Amino acid sequence: MHAAVFVDFENLFQSLQNREELGGQRIRDLCLGILEHLKARLRSDNAPMVLGRSYAAFDTYPGMEVAHDLALMGFDPQYVLLGHAGKNSADVQLACDVCRVLYRRPDIDAIVIVSGDRDFIPIARQVLEENRELRVVAIPDSTSGDLRMRVGAERFWNALELIGPELLAGAAAPAPATDGAVALAAEDTATPAATAEAANGHGGTPPHTRLSERPARGRAAIVGHIPVTWRTAEGLPQDGQLDERLLQCIELILRAQVRHGSQEVWLSPFLKGPMSQHFSGLVHPERRALVNELRHRGVIRIEERANQYADHPYSVIVLDAQHPMVAAVADRLRRREEVK
Repeated sequence: MHAAVFVDFENLFQSLQNREELGGQRIRDLCLGILEHLKARLRSDNAPMVLGRSYAAFDTYPGMEVAHDLALMGFDPQYVLLGHAGKNSADVQLACDVCRVLYRRPDIDAIVIVSGDRDFIPIARQVLEENRELRVVAIPDSTSGDLRMRVGAERFWNALELIGPELLAGAAAPAPATDGAVALAAEDTATPAATAEAANGHGGTPPHTRLSERPARGRAAIVGHIPVTWRTAEGLPQDGQLDERLLQCIELILRAQVRHGSQEVWLSPFLKGPMSQHFSGLVHPERRALVNELRHRGVIRIEERANQYADHPYSVIVLDAQHPMVAAVADRLRRREEVK
């Protein structure tokens, strides 16, 4: 049996966004974690995903932050248009794609729809009439009662059960910053200008500001902590070189700090720039898994900071300068300089 998965990403994101028990978590990463666990559950049910689509306005938040990750996970991003009232066309495009699969892909036995929107009742009915397996994945209290009744309890999967305990375990409480602490800043921001600024080498400042314009000691308020994600057996390189690669990753962080002349370095350009260039033999999930392994070992932590330039926070990585691995890398760099 093979499955096709269709994800209304904004519906999933918004369903998680205002849940009190998820306060302090990065909703984007929770969404990606749910989809990763969904793929694993399908595999365990002998119905692996052979086709994946995700729908969002990928030029606005949160779409612009997740398109790359969704593509690498196999959920090919499908751009949807926004109407004057802010309503997008995700449900229409998703329904069209489901119908196309129903009538053109006889090899696909199961249709999975990740959304609790009532608008999907007609397409759910069509899937069942075509004698295909159907699963609807959504948050129960954010799901249309009519949709749940039409689908049936046996075909409804609770998305909260797919989050996984490792995603809900937030980062440890931050320790006081030391003079040697290195903050690796902000994952993707809301404005194209910020991304362009980072690409031009000004990765150490929030959008629209330069280092000289920032207060000497001021830091934005911490508004949350990001759970460790992408830390799976498949995500980490399995060639016996893990510890050395982690040391190289720390070295890249230290070099980025020196290069930008700042304690803060944009995280997303760091992942897509130095990490991508140095670890060119690894795929993106493996490079991201290295960063998360450093978090798991207590070498770094990731904090979300209040963003005065956009309606969502930005992320920084804080390096523990007292950690033995950091000290080992610093000593290695000093010895190299002495040889020169």
